[in-house]
Amino acid sequence: MGLDMYLNGERYFVNRPSRKAGKPVVKAEIFELGYWRKHPNLHGYIVQTFADGVDECQEIVLDDEKLIQIIEAVKAKGLPPTAGFFFGVSEDTDEEMNKDITILQAALDWLLVKEKDVWRSVSYRASW
Repeated sequence: MGLDMYLNGERYFVNRPSRKAGKPVVKAEIFELGYWRKHPNLHGYIVQTFADGVDECQEIVLDDEKLIQIIEAVKAKGLPPTAGFFFGVSEDTDEEMNKDITILQAALDWLLVKEKDVWRSVSYRASW
């Protein structure tokens, strides 16, 4: 048991059939963009900032501005101390900070890729 944290990307694309074939079909692909194990301070920041403090393992959608805001908070060492049952403790090391920034920046870069007839989203979800 413990705090597992997932950053997922969803890529939706529209298959546009001919006029005779009917309605367009939307398909989706899901990608794991990041994973953390027992990093409660990052979890607390995301929940407090983007879910009004409601922590029910719900999906939290993160657009490009929110991802940038998280990256800046990590760089500024502005993640709040957060505790919870089985949450563990954030390491607060340069290595952890670099890992966070690498994952979040890669997710941001992935989100910003432009493709015709494709829509992308990034979401965060925790489980414990």
